This record gives sequence, C-alpha cells and structure tokens, in this order.
Amino acid sequence: MELTSQHTVAGPAGRLAVAGSADFAEDDLVVLVHPINTSSRVWRAAAARLDRPVLALDLRGHGLSDQRGPFLIHDYMADVLAVLDEFAVRKAHLVGGSLGGTISLALAATHRDRVASVTAFGSTLGTGVGENVIEQMVAQLNSVGCTSYFAELIPQVVGHDYRGTPVVREALDAVGERPESVIAEILRGAFSADIRHLTSAVRCSTFAAAGDQDPTCPVEMSRELATATGGVSRVLPGLGHLPMLEAPELIAELVAEHLDRVRDDTVGVL
Repeated sequence: MELTSQHTVAGPAGRLAVAGSADFAEDDLVVLVHPINTSSRVWRAAAARLDRPVLALDLRGHGLSDQRGPFLIHDYMADVLAVLDEFAVRKAHLVGGSLGGTISLALAATHRDRVASVTAFGSTLGTGVGENVIEQMVAQLNSVGCTSYFAELIPQVVGHDYRGTPVVREALDAVGERPESVIAEILRGAFSADIRHLTSAVRCSTFAAAGDQDPTCPVEMSRELATATGGVSRVLPGLGHLPMLEAPELIAELVAEHLDRVRDDTVGVL
C-alpha cells in the first residue's frame, strides 16, 4: 500500500518520522525498517506493491527523524517499539533491509510477543569487521564529506546492472545530508554489532534473502541468519545490497509469500 500518511512519534531519543498507509489493521501490519544511512524512502515502491497495511519509520539519525544518538542495536530497537506503542500495535510483521533486518531479528528474540515474523534482505548477524577497518571508513567519510562519500559508495553496493541508473539517485536521496559526526557514530554502531547470542531465542518465522552481487552483506551472511533461526534463505540473482530499490516488485512478492506462509502455518493453532 502507498505510504501516503505522515506521522511524528515521540521516540526515546527525540522525534521519529513515520510514513504509513492510510488505514491499517494490527493483525496484518507490516513494519518496514530501512538499512542504515538510508531512510524509509527506500521502501516506497515495494510498499506500494504490497496488499497489506504498512508503516515505515525513519530510525534515529536518519531521514526526517531527530539525529540524536546513541546508535546501537538496542537503541534502534527502542525506536521500533516506540512506533508500535504509539499506534497501539500489539504484534507486527517486521521487514528489514541490511541492519534493519538485524534490528528486527533482535526484537524477535527479546520481545517475542511483539513480532509475528521477520523478513530480512541483505542482513547479517554480525559483519565481523574489525575496529581498524571501521575507523578507516570514518576517516574516509571525514576526508571527503557526506555527499562525496555516499556518491562513491552507493554505485559499489548495488547490482552491476543498476549502476548508472535512477536507483543510485533514489538511494542518494534516501541518504540525505547529515553531519559527518552523526554518520560516523552510525557506522561504528552498525559494523561492530553482533547478535549471534540472541538467535536461539527467536521463535517466529524468519526469511532471509540476499543479492548475489551484495558486497556488504553477502549471501553467506544471509544463509547464516536463516540457519541460526530455523528459517528459509534465498539468493537474488543480479541484485546488490539495496534490493528494495533495485527490484521492488520482487521484494514485495517475497514479503507477501513469506507472510502467506506464516498465515498458513498458524491456521488452526490455538
């Protein structure tokens, strides 16, 4: 459904911007959690192709939300919970891209009663990137500035066929202009995150998919996530790290298929 309504939610670190369909029913609600250093904008095309009510938030430090940290997994989890609470949503299906999937899975492990299922695209339980590599990223960011940093990065993370296409512009628009200091802390929090210790607590249905041209969270990471949570994994040929922009029709189809499986699995369960 189209993300036509705009809302502001009081989050634990300030204002959270939320886009949603005009009407939504709690029992079928899909909450979209974007990759870091993008925003809810990346979900627009895929959401419009979903025949289900949707909410898509801008996590703290992203999009139209306030830019105050901290920016660790449990902080982002608190943002998602604040949105669910604001709209009196008892339980939702979470769909996340990259770290958005990691956040969703961590919520499924620690707040089982709030998460009906998790669908993750290009996500990981932990990148394993060392502190020295993270600081090299930060140094490059500070050297060239936000605009140049992402103008160089985005074409490297999408599928080969999507470089030089409007997909890159859409991704850059979702990144927006933010202080390098904010982005640096977001990078440190994301690339140092590891939730492997939480996977045994996940009880809901999980589905993980990754593009075979994703250099950031490759297929092996997606398979690990699915295996660790008893879920299903899938490879997306020709796609990179932002499949919701590269192939929104396919992403909407995969989300719908997973939610249909969840519904079928729960029919007759008391």
